Amino acid sequence: MSEKIKSAWPHIAFKVCVFVALIVTCCYLLIYGFSTEREYHFGFKETGDIDYVVNLRDGNFLNEKSLQSGEVYYADSIESIDAAYKYGADFTDAVTGDYTYYLYATVIATESNGDTLWSNTTQITEAVTKHISNSKKLRISTKQLVRYPEYDQIMKNFAEQYHATKGELKIYLSVKGDFAADIMDRPVELNSSINLSVPLAKEAVTISVATDTKNDGKIYTKKVNIDSDRHRFCRFAGALIGFALIYLTIAMIQTARAERKQHYYEYSVNRIREEYDSIIVDLKEPPKITKLHIAHVQGFDELLDVYNSIKQPINYYEAKDGAHFILINGRLAWQFVLPKEKKTKKTAPKRRVARRRK
Repeated sequence: MSEKIKSAWPHIAFKVCVFVALIVTCCYLLIYGFSTEREYHFGFKETGDIDYVVNLRDGNFLNEKSLQSGEVYYADSIESIDAAYKYGADFTDAVTGDYTYYLYATVIATESNGDTLWSNTTQITEAVTKHISNSKKLRISTKQLVRYPEYDQIMKNFAEQYHATKGELKIYLSVKGDFAADIMDRPVELNSSINLSVPLAKEAVTISVATDTKNDGKIYTKKVNIDSDRHRFCRFAGALIGFALIYLTIAMIQTARAERKQHYYEYSVNRIREEYDSIIVDLKEPPKITKLHIAHVQGFDELLDVYNSIKQPINYYEAKDGAHFILINGRLAWQFVLPKEKKTKKTAPKRRVARRRK
């Protein structure tokens, strides 16, 4: 590798690094500047828990006053059930609004194939309404005494009359509310429930109490336009750098073309001068040929043909428009010009031996 090429590498590497940095900066500014829409996600997660104690009748077979949750019970020995409901909702952002909760009971009678014969729903507590302000948490805790024998007797009477084979009592905690959040453009609705389930109309048969406290919550999505002065500035700066990159690209292409032309010109001139140095005379200034008849030849080969005929040296001088090669013989002159700007097909001929004068 030549010293000239080696010395050019740092300059080329610097240009490439600057160019790449400008492209990356331009892309970042334009992407950020036009990213004026942001998607917000708002939601809440619900939790529920029901704890209960089964109170037994006096003189029951187990000889116990009460049994804790999760045990096996005899239906005809149950006096009541103390149920403690706990409900919670955790919001991703602070909310403000009112919520209402109450308990209701549903008695269901079904056939052996699972078809519902009869159901009845009764609200068993008054609705309680409360307010939360700028909070991310909602918590409800309430207790209820369930008179199990009353519901059990209702189901027994229905089963005897309509031949129902299965009965069930469900005690629900219902929670409803409407809340406002700063990032939402519509109210956030809450409508959930958790329940305690107890079999009915089973004499001297063991039963188990079940709870359903699974709630998935909800997710709301909102797209917001966040166009700001910063985004507008980034768009302007990105466009400005983009135009600068286009200008630099055009300038670099033009420079590369000019350098290529210059390199081709210098290479052609030096090759002619080196190969025909013995018959070329370098002049400091153009010869005076204004009074001569000048013939312009198309290529250096034609000028060599003339040289071989008249045996006169070829005069060379450098001008603004290119390299001038002139043969003078009396009042005649033959001139070949190798231009700087325009590429010529016949500029650097194959080595051709000029015949020497004896």
